[in-house]
Amino acid sequence: MAPCMRNSEKRRFLNHPKCRQVLFWSAPAERSGDGALDFLPTARESTNEGAPGPQNRKRRGASLPAALQNAGALDTVARSSVRLWSPPPPPPSRGQRRGQQPPRHRGSYGFARGAAELSTCLALFLVSGPGSLELDAGELRAGAATVDITPTNLPIRTAGNLTLTVVSKIHDPLHSRAVVLDNGSTRLVLAVVDSCMISREDLDEAKSAASRATGVPVENMLVSAITESIVLAARNLRPARAGWGKSDLPTFVHCRLWVMQPGAAIHPNSAFTGQATNVVMMNPGHANTNKVRQTGPVDPAVTVLSLQTRDGKPLALLANYSTHYANAPPQEISADYFGEFCGLMARELHATHLNPGFVALMSNGTSGDANCSDFSKTNWVVNPVLVAKAVAAAAMQALAEVTYHDWVPLAAVERRVPFNVRLPTQEQVAQARAYLATKVGDRPTRTWEENYARETVLMADWPATKELKLQALQVGELGIGAIPCETYGSTGLAIKQASPFPLTMVISLANGCSGYLPPPDQFNLGGYSTWRARTSYLETGAEPKIVERVRELLKRLHQR
Repeated sequence: MAPCMRNSEKRRFLNHPKCRQVLFWSAPAERSGDGALDFLPTARESTNEGAPGPQNRKRRGASLPAALQNAGALDTVARSSVRLWSPPPPPPSRGQRRGQQPPRHRGSYGFARGAAELSTCLALFLVSGPGSLELDAGELRAGAATVDITPTNLPIRTAGNLTLTVVSKIHDPLHSRAVVLDNGSTRLVLAVVDSCMISREDLDEAKSAASRATGVPVENMLVSAITESIVLAARNLRPARAGWGKSDLPTFVHCRLWVMQPGAAIHPNSAFTGQATNVVMMNPGHANTNKVRQTGPVDPAVTVLSLQTRDGKPLALLANYSTHYANAPPQEISADYFGEFCGLMARELHATHLNPGFVALMSNGTSGDANCSDFSKTNWVVNPVLVAKAVAAAAMQALAEVTYHDWVPLAAVERRVPFNVRLPTQEQVAQARAYLATKVGDRPTRTWEENYARETVLMADWPATKELKLQALQVGELGIGAIPCETYGSTGLAIKQASPFPLTMVISLANGCSGYLPPPDQFNLGGYSTWRARTSYLETGAEPKIVERVRELLKRLHQR
């Protein structure tokens, strides 16, 4: 197993005064109108069970934060400020007095079944420790680590469903996994955490803190969640070699958007969705006979970045695949196929014997319109183990062709780009408020139409523009594009085709969470991913602009 904290170390960290600054929450994601979850309590601060905190503060999160010791003394505190679209406090329930706190569950964690597809979260930390940033010119070094972040404060709410879901059972553990690369002049940080989407604002704050502590430029940090494992990874740097490759796996990546027979698609009130036309349905089901055709292409590539010690032992592996979760048990917390893959790769590479510190990371590619299920078949079987085995086999096939290099160029560049927001009109907001007052009242929303009425109200005061952070990284001849959206397969394929690098990986939901990114033609078809909400709000022409900007960033790196 890779380095993890002992329970005694966790207790020492959690009782440290600065631990009270650690925040951890993840929020509504896939297959949800998200409004229903807004009636859940918003958390402001998290303290562990044994450490006293401010009275009457709500708990934020289900993750037990982990931290690290150096020479027996705590010198690192990871400020994991993880928040997405913090909703306003819920209205009082029926029979509840004004000002009285509503009943609540202890914490929330977004990487249970519904949000497992969002497992690709890349992370930021405060990296400290003697000599941790000393660069040795002329050699490539790499470090990797993992930290168990399985929540302990059950029961817990999970994101990703249309209605409230609360679970009290752990199916399999959740982890933070990190890799640090250092070629003597540049250092890059990559990490994956088994969690949900994280806001741009919180990531920027954490990245700035990490940069101040380490000297690593913020643009060299590819981030879409917070984790603590980077601390161990930075201290585990050792001489290494790097290689990259890919193998296609079409079996478990299928377009989940289907054009339906006339009148068969879900069609909530267009005043609440901003979408008058809806001929498309997401995840229509295997037995649905109204399906006509899928709407777009998918990216079947399993792309890998492999790191070895100088004598050829496995050190770390970053993989990327463009499909959603694989249906872990619905009432249990799970890392889904992403976690299964990491364990399988350690076994396939015999890492237990060759290098117990080996860490595998599974990132999510451009899967906004793709998942593991083939809805053209009625007897399709899919589960996390089945998908993980297939992805691991494809990764092993790619590794068989990899050429390793003792030194590679490392580089990163980012660009901040403003985009218009699809805002509701004053008339639509007024209609939504009236609808909620008469149809919903104080109870949580339950249907698509109710959810999107609430979304309309919640977006009433949003700004007219939002800034996105786009990023590109280079590891040798591998280019990595990073987009803070749930990106479609056609978008990923377009970026790869335009990239000047021989091999390109595209990671979604990186450096923030800006909702779905439908290509312009998808707005003529409608469907959930185009409906105006905090899960889909960018201007209709955002996708081609993002493709072009990421292409430009990759080109800049390649020309250096």
